[in-house]
This record gives sequence, C-alpha cells and structure tokens, in this order.
Amino acid sequence: MTGSSANGASRSESPRTGARNEESLRLAMGDVGPAVRRYLFGMCGDWARAEDLAQEALLKAWKARHRFDGRAQVKTWVFTIARNHWRDRLRRAKVRPKEEQMDYDPPAGNAHLSPPAALERGELADAIGRAVAKLPAEQREALSLRESEGLTFNEIGLLLDVPTATVKSRVRYALLKLADDLRPFSRELES
Repeated sequence: MTGSSANGASRSESPRTGARNEESLRLAMGDVGPAVRRYLFGMCGDWARAEDLAQEALLKAWKARHRFDGRAQVKTWVFTIARNHWRDRLRRAKVRPKEEQMDYDPPAGNAHLSPPAALERGELADAIGRAVAKLPAEQREALSLRESEGLTFNEIGLLLDVPTATVKSRVRYALLKLADDLRPFSRELES
C-alpha cells in the first residue's frame, strides 16, 4: 500500500528518491518557463501580461506538482495548466477565447509603404505581427504551439483537447491566411 509522506514522496519510495524526482520536476519546469511565456504572448500579444500569466501558471503547476503522474511530458502538463489559467482569466473578464483579440501595436512607421520599402526599413516583422494578430484565437494558438514551441500535432491535440485533425486544420488555415496577408512581400521578393 502506498501513500504520501509529509515530504511528498510515496511510502514505497525513499525520501531521497522523492526529493530527486521533485528536483527533476523543478528543473524541467524551469526549462519550459520561456516556452510558456512565448505561448502566452502568442495568445495575448503583450509581453508584460504574458510574463505575469506565465509566472502565475508556473506557480500553479508547482503547487500541483504532487498531481503530476508522469503520463504526459512535463512540457505538455505545464502548457495545459498555462492554457487553463489563460482561459480562466478570460472567463473572469467575461470574454470568450474566440473573441479575445491580440493587441498588436507596431512601432511607429508608415504602414502604407510598398513591400520593398517596408523590407528595407525592416517592417516585415511588423507586417507578420499584424497578420498574426488578425488570426482567430484558435488558429493563433495552434500555430503558436506548432511553430514557436515545436509541439507535434498530436501533443497540441492533447493539450487543447481536440482531435489531431482539428489541430492540423487550424494550423493549415492559419498558414493560408498568413500567406494571403503577406503575399505582397512574397511577390516583391520573387521579382
């Protein structure tokens, strides 16, 4: 029969093993922290807000570390907590995720420059930021997890609790919309 001792280790394992597992989890959570911040930035478009959300989500994960059972990777488990924390914040604000718009405030510059002039001024990144901000939240989230964090379609499906085919569709439609919005830059680069 196993149970938990005061230090969080199960009775069938020594306190030393429990401490080693907790240390491994702490290190893994530290490694995933920057990815969680990038993911949350992709959802809200504000680095300061993403930093706060990430710290809160990582704290929730640490407090819930006794519930981590090892069936999922630490990264997937922490991303699930971060996503749920994000959704809880939206619910408290009485805003649904589909309606949440990413705030993108590009640096001052002329948004009406021709693509070659914009490229010369380094404004392609701003055009990409504006295009990503226009994506529906579900597509932006799936694309962020795939492209920025390198999760597989299956991992994203588990994290978002949707079928893998749905994840693939969301990413595909997001990429098609981005390609359409950035087409003027593509044409100019090809000429």
